[in-house]
Amino acid sequence: MHGIVDLTQERRGPIRSKGGTGMMNKKNSMRGRGLTLCTTALVPLAILAEPASAMAAEQESAVASEPDVTGNEIVITAQRRAERLQDVPVSVEVVGAIELRTENLTSLVSLARQNPSIKVQGSGRSSNFFIRGTGSGESQSFDQSVGTFVDDIYHGRSRNSEATFLDIERVEILKGPQTTFFGNNAIAGAFNIVSVKPSDDLTGWARALLSPTSGESGGQYALEGAATLPFTDSFQLRVAGTMNGQKGVYRNVATGKSAPDLENFAFRATARYAPTPGFEALLKGEISESVNKGGLVLRQTLCPPPAPFAAAGFCALNLAAGAPTGLDNSLYTSNPGNYSRLRNKETVLTLNADVGDLTLSSVTGYYEYDFTLLLDNDGTATQLLNVHAPEDYRQFSQELRLTSPVGQPLEFMAGLYFQDDKLDIQQDIGFFFLTPNLSAPPVFAPLVPYLPVAQQVLATQNGRTYSAFGTLTYNVTDAFKISAGLRGCIIEKSFDWMLQFGTATTAYGNIAPFPSSLQSLAGLIGIGTPGSVSLKRTDRQLMPSARIQYDISDDIMAYASYAHGFKAGGFSVAELSANPANYPFEPEKVDAYEIGLKGEFLDRRLTVNLALFRNDFSDLQVVINGTNAAGAPVNFVRNAAQSRAQGVELETALAVTDYFRVSASGTYLDSKYRNYRDAGATYAQQLAAILAGRNPSAERQDLSGRQTLYAPKWSGSVTGTLTVPVASETELIAEATGIFSSRYHTIFTLDPLAEQDGYARLDARLSVEFMDGKLGFDIIGKNLTNTIVRTFSGYQPNSRGSFFQDRQPFRSVAFQARYSF
Repeated sequence: MHGIVDLTQERRGPIRSKGGTGMMNKKNSMRGRGLTLCTTALVPLAILAEPASAMAAEQESAVASEPDVTGNEIVITAQRRAERLQDVPVSVEVVGAIELRTENLTSLVSLARQNPSIKVQGSGRSSNFFIRGTGSGESQSFDQSVGTFVDDIYHGRSRNSEATFLDIERVEILKGPQTTFFGNNAIAGAFNIVSVKPSDDLTGWARALLSPTSGESGGQYALEGAATLPFTDSFQLRVAGTMNGQKGVYRNVATGKSAPDLENFAFRATARYAPTPGFEALLKGEISESVNKGGLVLRQTLCPPPAPFAAAGFCALNLAAGAPTGLDNSLYTSNPGNYSRLRNKETVLTLNADVGDLTLSSVTGYYEYDFTLLLDNDGTATQLLNVHAPEDYRQFSQELRLTSPVGQPLEFMAGLYFQDDKLDIQQDIGFFFLTPNLSAPPVFAPLVPYLPVAQQVLATQNGRTYSAFGTLTYNVTDAFKISAGLRGCIIEKSFDWMLQFGTATTAYGNIAPFPSSLQSLAGLIGIGTPGSVSLKRTDRQLMPSARIQYDISDDIMAYASYAHGFKAGGFSVAELSANPANYPFEPEKVDAYEIGLKGEFLDRRLTVNLALFRNDFSDLQVVINGTNAAGAPVNFVRNAAQSRAQGVELETALAVTDYFRVSASGTYLDSKYRNYRDAGATYAQQLAAILAGRNPSAERQDLSGRQTLYAPKWSGSVTGTLTVPVASETELIAEATGIFSSRYHTIFTLDPLAEQDGYARLDARLSVEFMDGKLGFDIIGKNLTNTIVRTFSGYQPNSRGSFFQDRQPFRSVAFQARYSF
């Protein structure tokens, strides 16, 4: 359970908000305060129709008028306007600034570890984002089904999971399709991330964190802070910076070095200029870099594999060398050179102007990243199969919207959105282990002078998105409203792809192409077909939505909603056939239904939020896993499935006393493939194909009726928070969180060998705060039960029956000091 505390973030009540409990009576809510906002992407609260200072004053006044029972008010913008969480007819979880800092949540990956119903995890080709058992798999081709929006700008590529948080006001986790307000690339849900904006006052904060460099904590560290500088009544500047990372908990027995060796850096400056009450301009500039000097740590598991498999290939080499295996220890094997780096640059200009009673807004954004990955894909101390995978992305977006005031019988929003983007992908693979195999056969004799063989894939995708959108709300009575929305999208994509073979002149990259006369001969090896492909596509879609909302009483609200979602088609970068017919995949669609109840009881000491949902997906974009003729893993994209995700989500929070609070969240999820007859084969099915004389890379299975990826049937958490006053303006806080999940699959073939069993783990925090919460010291414990939680699985190349896997971090303890002013 999570909640936002105090948007100014300088003061908290005796109970810290870690749940969805609000305090306002709906008669005193944000509704009717002239704060209307509906858009395709996130718009921060500070850039709404009213100046930030005025809005903050309203919120503080509203909160002050209510009894301080459960903490400060939770305000979100899930419907593109400032509203109480309890008034919004959407299933939302919220994590506020105080929780992000006190629990050292520094990225989407660390945030997802606290919530077992969502999955965010980096892997090789891309990262995995899943909500309600639906997401985009491990493929560079995908726009994510779970969209990420940072201060009004779409961050749709999966590499965003690597980016570090910086001076974040809140993260809203929106569940289910968010197509009307967030666009076509939020078909399964969205992360709505809001950074802190300048205010009229001199405010700021800082924190420093350290954990032991030895043992399981792995040398975590953080030094970060932010401050607002109010130069005049009309001009303010917010600056923020962070340095955080980890020196590593795993030891590479081949090199003696520790991993991951993480270094994260980010700096942001946001200027606000409001010369008149009816106009405001915000200009944000940000740079960041996330470096992992140890690279992606691939932990070898099931080596030796269980019967009927026998140790082979890279697994056999590691067994002969006595290399470590399994996830229950901190040892692994890799040859030197593993490395990854993500560099981000972003600029956003937001203008808001009053036009009569309406608000006209313009949001202009430029975003780019450069990503580099060097990966030892064999997991041995010897240089056998190495990957060099740089990726560059550039994006420009422009949004215009016109918004009516709230509190009238009819409320509306209308807007236009444009996005232009370019993605450049390169993948160089050095097949060093094939050199002995290619040196002997006479047919490959012309290649011998050019060994070791390497494969290079170059791909470019250019995209343009044109979108028009609008919503209309009819307030039938003070308690009953009907809303309808519509978004129309046109998405154009062009795709250029080329594969060529060459000589691996260094361990990673630097491929010298073979002569053109040898390219076709190299294609006989079975690791790809040389050639080039150029394709274009245009997808068009209308996405309607509708919602009814009824306030049963001042403290209880019920709602029902429908949304049609759409994610554009694309092209499979990892397809190696050079056959143009194999590259395109079609759009993915969803029809989503949800009913919910949000209520406050016992004089608002108890909050209960309940949602029942059903999401029916068609033409689901899925990754087909397999191995090529050389034994290396390959994946490509197809529209091969229909799925249904349905279930129940419950969030509740109870202020037992003024100083003790219990919050809990739970999800029952039934997410299954309804029609998926062309999935990649498991290890056992590949072995059966070999014994039957068939090609294992062409083997397929029927997963219809099976549980989808990262879809535990049961998951949730329970948190108890005790706050004890020990002196004037001094408090002791003790908090414990139990996190649980039933079993789930971690690989797209649903191979039972890679299944995560049900688990429970424990986090805890002990804090002492002085000066009414301005100065605090924390001891933060994560995974105190040292539970193994698998987060990613991939087939180990050339080693049937064995896997590469990753897990959530070992038990860790960190010490932190923080100060706010």
